[in-house]
Amino acid sequence: MTSKRLVTNMVAAVYFGALVGLTFVPVSASDARNGWIWSFVLFIPVGLLLVILMGTRRWWAALGFGVLGAAWIEAAQTVWVPECAHVADLVAGCVGVTVGVVVAIVVVGAKKSMRSHEALRMMSQSGNRELPQD
Repeated sequence: MTSKRLVTNMVAAVYFGALVGLTFVPVSASDARNGWIWSFVLFIPVGLLLVILMGTRRWWAALGFGVLGAAWIEAAQTVWVPECAHVADLVAGCVGVTVGVVVAIVVVGAKKSMRSHEALRMMSQSGNRELPQD
C-alpha cells in the first residue's frame, strides 16, 4: 500500500467515524428545522472519499454504499434518537452523496485527461527535437 493510499484510508476512517459519532448527538428544535442542510453538506465528502477509495470505474458502488450509509444513519437515529430522524435528512444525504460522487468523477477525470494530454505533448515534442551536431 502506497503512502498516498494509506493517508486516504486514514482520512476516510476518521471522517466516517466522526460522521457516525455525530449521528447520535441530539440537536435543539431550532437546529432540527435546518438539519437537512447538514445532512447534505456532511455527505458530499462521503461520495468523494468513496470514489477515491473505490476508483472511478466503480462509481456506482460508491453511490450505493453512500446511500446505504445515509439510510443506516437515519435508521439508527429512528431507534436511538427518534426526534432527530427525518425523511428529509435521508433525501438530503443521498443527494449529498450523489453530488460528491459526481464531483469526484469530474475532478479525477480532468486530472487523468490533463495527464494524458501532457504525455501526448511530451511525445510530440520529443519527435521535433534536433540532435546537437558536433
